[in-house]
Amino acid sequence: MSDIGGGRFRPSLGFQDPALERDYQLEAAEANGPQLRMGILAGIALWLAGAVLIPVALDVDAAVVVLICAGMAALNVAGYFATRWATTLDRQQIVGLTLNGLAGLAVLVLSETVGMAESLAAPAILLIAIFAFVVLRLRFIFAFVAASTYLVGFAAIVAIHPTPAAILELFLVAAAIVVGLAATYRLERGARDVYAQRRIIEVQAVALTEAHATSERLLLNVLPAQIAGRLRAGETTIADLFDDATVLFADLVGFTRLAARLEPRATRDLLDRLFTGFDERAERHGLEKIKTIGDAYMVVGGVPEPSTDHPARVVALGLELFDLVALVAADLGLPLALRIGIHTGPVVAGVVGTHKFSYDLWGDTVNVASRLESRGVAGSLHISETTWLRVRDLVQATSRGPIELKGRGWMETFLVTHGSVA
Repeated sequence: MSDIGGGRFRPSLGFQDPALERDYQLEAAEANGPQLRMGILAGIALWLAGAVLIPVALDVDAAVVVLICAGMAALNVAGYFATRWATTLDRQQIVGLTLNGLAGLAVLVLSETVGMAESLAAPAILLIAIFAFVVLRLRFIFAFVAASTYLVGFAAIVAIHPTPAAILELFLVAAAIVVGLAATYRLERGARDVYAQRRIIEVQAVALTEAHATSERLLLNVLPAQIAGRLRAGETTIADLFDDATVLFADLVGFTRLAARLEPRATRDLLDRLFTGFDERAERHGLEKIKTIGDAYMVVGGVPEPSTDHPARVVALGLELFDLVALVAADLGLPLALRIGIHTGPVVAGVVGTHKFSYDLWGDTVNVASRLESRGVAGSLHISETTWLRVRDLVQATSRGPIELKGRGWMETFLVTHGSVA
């Protein structure tokens, strides 16, 4: 594909890229096959007609005429069956070249044999050439070989009968064949240029589709599908108030100290494994991941699709995150522990930024969930009373009593531990 639209061998006009040439030949063969078979059938009909009409119209040896015409008709029949083998354009062209070249030589032998070379040779050769250019649609290089064959033969006959009229006919026939070859050359080159341009467009279309798909994947990696759709629709400012949402913050306990003794790549691989697992579980529960900050993870339920059961789904997710962290800790032999804070309430959600944009949450609910995480206990969900009232029929919890949250004052909070399903 590296040579689309350029660098062709002359005079064959073939593409230098073998794969491109092969594809062109296969496509052209499919279109050219019916035309070739039609031309061969027409040739059979003409040769059989010649076997009947020439002896009637001219005072010639009928046996010779019938032999030559019938022989060429038989060759055309064989050529017709050979088209089953001609699955590529060049194979079809070989069949056409063989039949056309032999036809030219046959009419020359016929005109010389019956003694009518001066009157029959020129029009017969022109008819054969027209057949090559128009009916069989030989490629330039094959048409050139065929035309050269019977033009040389015609020149030999003129040399045998060098009359001024014969020389003029040779000139006219040669000129007509040259014009036909020039037209054939330009037509084939034009067809190849169109094909090459089409392939370029197809390649560009595929690349554009892939780029669009990549862009779409990247967009959906940073934005909810609903929000991405609104941006594509032309919205420039997206900020929505959700009266009821549940926010979860998760943080690895002591991760700063742990990262200090791990290789950078090991730190990255650990977070990737954990957060990939977090993402998979959040998606399974129909929750929206908002962001990660270092080793902190934030997710929300009820945004951007409002729902009524989001507190239960967020709590269920939190318990699954403890399982995942315990599994990774045991697998890697690392002291991993997780704190999680959850609060339910109103939030504002929207898109910030124009180039490296993100979907984020704001409001008191976000701050409370973050404070609950920081004041939480490793291995337990630290949830607000608001959240607890929404899930108390589903899980068991232990009251921590009123605790002071920075910037929020005293709040009643609860601890939900693994295995505390009601």
